[in-house]
Amino acid sequence: ELAKQVEKEIKESAPYLKTVCVYGGVSYVTQQSALSRGVDVVVGTPGRLIDLINGNTLRLNEVEYLVLDEADQMLAVGFEEDVEVILEKLPPKRQSMLFSATMPTWVKKLARKYLNNPLTIDLVRCSYFRLRFSKDT
Repeated sequence: ELAKQVEKEIKESAPYLKTVCVYGGVSYVTQQSALSRGVDVVVGTPGRLIDLINGNTLRLNEVEYLVLDEADQMLAVGFEEDVEVILEKLPPKRQSMLFSATMPTWVKKLARKYLNNPLTIDLVRCSYFRLRFSKDT
């Protein structure tokens, strides 16, 4: 569901980009066909991404941007190893962004290993200070 929601948002905000959403429970043929025509953005679940990589349908050698969303939730449902398999196959020169509601140990380790000079933005604290300062002023 999250992958489909993300693809929908990308299509609405950047309709000029060719996107494909890859996830289990859907025919490989449809997804492979879309990838073979060329895409700008691939949104997908770790398991299906790995299947397409292993089948040489999805090649990551030209990836310029990586966005890993809901990193803490991926850990909670057991995708830690799958995410690392995908990250290892990406080119080292890319811009990476990792979004996570919480920062468990695995997410911190992932950030240290795969992000260069990562910047952490704590929205809970930002919101707290914004509310506190706006109340005082």
